[in-house]
Amino acid sequence: MPKFVGLMTFSQDISSAEPAGDGIERYFAWQDELRASGKLIAAAGLAPESRVVRAGTITDGPFTEASEIVAGYLVVEAADLDEAAKLFETHPIAVDGAGMFVVSEIALDLDTSREEHLSRLGLS
Repeated sequence: MPKFVGLMTFSQDISSAEPAGDGIERYFAWQDELRASGKLIAAAGLAPESRVVRAGTITDGPFTEASEIVAGYLVVEAADLDEAAKLFETHPIAVDGAGMFVVSEIALDLDTSREEHLSRLGLS
């Protein structure tokens, strides 16, 4: 079954913010439900500090006017992109409007052969 990643983004720095009401409990319940269904593959929160690596340079950042901070990711299994989006639509962050998810299919991973990787990139 295809895998999809949801990048969790917020429009503010949440490192010092307290979860609203029962938000954190709803999040854990959402995660437990997906885990029990076998659809949740991985989930991780990201530290607020990051580095940008580009063309031989490493800088602090990214500083995109802090308009959208990537705070974490979740990987789910779903039949297609629409089903994956519907799973993320029920996440408390999306329901409450506190943040959003950018959802994409994982097209290449560590188990993808070199030939398939090059083919999908149109380089074979």
